[in-house]
Amino acid sequence: MKWITSGVVCALVLIVAVTSSGSSSSAQRSIRCLHDAGEQPPQRQRRMQAIELAEAIYSAERRGVVPRPRPRQDLYRPLDQLNNLPPTPAGFRLQFHTDGMSYTVSLKDTLDGCQYAVFSDQDGYIYEGSPRIDVRTVPVDSQ
Repeated sequence: MKWITSGVVCALVLIVAVTSSGSSSSAQRSIRCLHDAGEQPPQRQRRMQAIELAEAIYSAERRGVVPRPRPRQDLYRPLDQLNNLPPTPAGFRLQFHTDGMSYTVSLKDTLDGCQYAVFSDQDGYIYEGSPRIDVRTVPVDSQ
């Protein structure tokens, strides 16, 4: 009798797993991307504002760079020391980090189901895109 009960439990677990995976696949397909081929004018405007902010940060950081025989630790300044930057577009989350020798800036669209983002650093290239859906790194809790 025990093996019949465990067989029923295994069958139920299998049914739940198949049902769950089917619903997550359909949920992934129903994600609404705001910055794809069907991008609407208000979304394009927000995206362009994010790109313009990344460009403005690069320009502001370059204005502070003076050629020196050797690099100084304070070559790149924190965000709050940069002047005349446009505001962060509505719905975007700005992250900025500097160690003085380099910096990174990312603007992630919190309204976009596809997780669109703009990224740049001291090299001046601006990257746009969305992460791969099938790969996600989840940090392990160290406790």
